Amino acid sequence: MFELAIERITLRQRFDHLRAVAPRLAMVALAAMVSYLFARYVVGHPQPFFAPISSVLVIGVTVGRTVKRALQLAFGVALGITVADLMVRYTGVGAWQLGLVIFIVMCVVVFAGGDQLAVNQAAASGVLVAILAIPADPHGYSRLIDILIGAGVALVFTLVLFPLNPSRLAKEALQPALEQISIALRRIADALESGSSTQADSAVDAARELEHGVEPLRAAAAVSDETSRLAVARRGQLGTVDRYAYAVEQVTRVQVSVVSLARGASAALRQGNTVPPTVLAGLRDLADAADHVAASVTDKKERESARVAALRAATAATAALDHTRNLAVSIVVGQMRMIANDLLRASGMSLEEARHALHSKPGGDDDALIPLQPHSHDPQGLHDEIEAARPRGDS
Repeated sequence: MFELAIERITLRQRFDHLRAVAPRLAMVALAAMVSYLFARYVVGHPQPFFAPISSVLVIGVTVGRTVKRALQLAFGVALGITVADLMVRYTGVGAWQLGLVIFIVMCVVVFAGGDQLAVNQAAASGVLVAILAIPADPHGYSRLIDILIGAGVALVFTLVLFPLNPSRLAKEALQPALEQISIALRRIADALESGSSTQADSAVDAARELEHGVEPLRAAAAVSDETSRLAVARRGQLGTVDRYAYAVEQVTRVQVSVVSLARGASAALRQGNTVPPTVLAGLRDLADAADHVAASVTDKKERESARVAALRAATAATAALDHTRNLAVSIVVGQMRMIANDLLRASGMSLEEARHALHSKPGGDDDALIPLQPHSHDPQGLHDEIEAARPRGDS
């Protein structure tokens, strides 16, 4: 959320970015203030140092990530503080004590199952205790209580008072992913049309970038789903979020399939194969379908546009088999039909509905395209399946 691009940006862009994140920044500051006031005046801790720190840390992790992740961080910090507090009480403060505290704290958090972020934050908290020797109550519980107060306030702010909009979060993650898919598909079409191996390599590189977006997309879907279920104010979005989650599942499959498609197209060019024009048209139709999928979750008109384009792409791809029996081109056709199937499902179709749609002609005649099996890795088997996918009655 707070990351800025490394490259140069204009002053206006900086202000736009600041305006976009300002509400969240204000929420972080307010939560830290409330944590301090609660620990200081309600609980009675004279120096509630770790209450606002814990609040800031947990909110920073919760925004855009799961609550489980935030709780794990709070647990790591609390454990680190507790261990460091006990050690400093018996070893005192100094250089060797600092090294020993950091080592023991990290070992304890790793043993307890904390991830790298929890380990780092626990170690940092241990450093504060070991170096600053911040006074605590004689029984050593005040710091732990402060951490729990800060984490609790942070969760109340993020889940009750100011929860994220889960539908918007899912859409904002899905839209760029589909835009990149659309760009990659058009690059593949342009490379095949020009016959340029250089363009084909560029298309492969663009497609590979999609693989890096799979995990972030899934993470955004998980946060969206969790927020819609935990935040009472967002429960009304459960149905929409479920549809987005289903779309994300299919789009992550498309991201991987486009990489295979780009490699297949590059191989076809290297082998000097002629690619029928219908393949090019089908690729651009797939790109059009991808352009409509994100909005199709909530917009019936966009849903129809996405499905029409995907079906048109599948039909065009299979029609290419009337012009060539080349295996490399056939593999491209197979990948295109897999992508069409997944885009249909991303628009809200079930697996059976998508298969039936691919089996039907645009005019409604069911005597047309037989869907390919989605996970065939044997070239000869894939070739046989594609041959079976020819429209019946055509030679």
